[in-house]
Amino acid sequence: MTTSPNRTYVPEIDQLRGFAASLVFLYHGFQIIGARLAYGATFDPARHWVVANNPMISMIEEGHSGVGLFIVLSGFVLSLGAIDRKLNYRQFLIARTVRIYPILIVFCVTAASLQPTSITSFLATLLPFNALDGLHGNFVAMFWAVAVEFQCYLAFPFLILFSRQNGIRFLLQVIVAAFALRAIAVFAEGANARDISYWTVIGRIDQFCIGLIAARLYVIHDWRSKIKFFMFFPAALIVVLVLWAFNHAGGWPSASDWKLAWPDAEGVMWALFLLCYLRTGQSLHRRIAGPLTRLGEVSYSFYIVHFVVLNLCVTHAVLIHITGAPYYDALLSTALIAGPIAFGLAVLLYKTIELPFLQLRPRYVEPHSPPMAMPRRS
Repeated sequence: MTTSPNRTYVPEIDQLRGFAASLVFLYHGFQIIGARLAYGATFDPARHWVVANNPMISMIEEGHSGVGLFIVLSGFVLSLGAIDRKLNYRQFLIARTVRIYPILIVFCVTAASLQPTSITSFLATLLPFNALDGLHGNFVAMFWAVAVEFQCYLAFPFLILFSRQNGIRFLLQVIVAAFALRAIAVFAEGANARDISYWTVIGRIDQFCIGLIAARLYVIHDWRSKIKFFMFFPAALIVVLVLWAFNHAGGWPSASDWKLAWPDAEGVMWALFLLCYLRTGQSLHRRIAGPLTRLGEVSYSFYIVHFVVLNLCVTHAVLIHITGAPYYDALLSTALIAGPIAFGLAVLLYKTIELPFLQLRPRYVEPHSPPMAMPRRS
């Protein structure tokens, strides 16, 4: 457990990070290994996307939604330490840079070592703007989401300041403005509704703001005392059913115009799940809570390294052939072979690269008012 100097540690947050990392991991394994086992080919979303009658399989196939959960969580967690407290912008950016960049630099150096590259490509990869001429390959495949999230970090001090002055209404205005910009880009400029909603900050800022709104409701409007244990189960069912419906509506490959509203629907879905889990997670059995918390602690390293590990298993055909059903074998291969390798590497990277820098994070909130602490276990 690594505590932050800016907020109270909440194990349930790490558990949710662990769940989000697991969802993205299973999603990539299901696709990459599944396509290899079923078709003997590299995964192609246009040809190999699975539309499943089983809602749980649909949820795994649309597990890219775990990125949405990560972004909602980021807005929520950052807000918990900053609501009604003065925030130092410079110190905040230093804290975020120290948190994000050490492992990115290591993986950039590794990717650049595999092929001739230019200093321009190297620097473009590190800039949080998804530059077109950056490095390529499995070592940097997950950088796009980190870049988008860092762009949200750049806006966060202003979002928290203006929402303090104008309440939730301001955050709703940001969401409406982002939706309007996406719509203009699609209908006036011919942009792809899926791509601008999925890959860019114009799509993801909605989810970040929804995380801020959830934090304000939880702390200022005292939802923490209103949420009951049983509410998590319908919230979890909503997640399963929404992702099942999304899958049957064309899934990620669909570029239909309705995708303009998907960041908002996805963000609300995960915010509801998050708020309900914070109550229920406190009663989770330690045999389940412990591994999830540990995975959540190293989830950033796990997220960065898992794509490399999955492709390593495919390249060397270190796969399970038991059930005779390619996609079920893909899930077993992901969980039983790639999973332990990715987790072991994540722990190593966390302790070697992340943790020493995490301990250097500065305090960026001024203690002029009592911190908004989360409810603790008795």
